[in-house]
Amino acid sequence: MARKKSRIQAKPSLSSKMGKDLGSWNFVIFLTLAFLLLVVVVASMKGVALDLRSRAGLACPNPLAAFNGQLPQSSECNGEWKLGSDARGCQVFLCQPK
Repeated sequence: MARKKSRIQAKPSLSSKMGKDLGSWNFVIFLTLAFLLLVVVVASMKGVALDLRSRAGLACPNPLAAFNGQLPQSSECNGEWKLGSDARGCQVFLCQPK
C-alpha cells in the first residue's frame, strides 16, 4: 500500500505577511526620507552663499551707505547724481557733470 502525500500547506504567519508588505514599501520610504533630508539641507544652506560672499568682500554694499542712508544732496555735485554700476557690478551713485 502506497501512502499519499499530504498537500496541506502551512499557513503563512502574520509576521511574514507584514514583512512582505513592508518590504515592498522600502523604496518609497527611502525616497521620502531622502527628499526630506534634501529639503532640510537646502533650507539650512539658504544664507551661506551670502555669508561667504560678504566675508570675502564680494557682497555689494548698500548704495546709500556712503550718504548715511539718505539720497545724495544735489549741492554736493556740479552736475546730477546717477545710479550706475561700478567695476564689480554693484550699484553706486555717480556724479555726472553737465
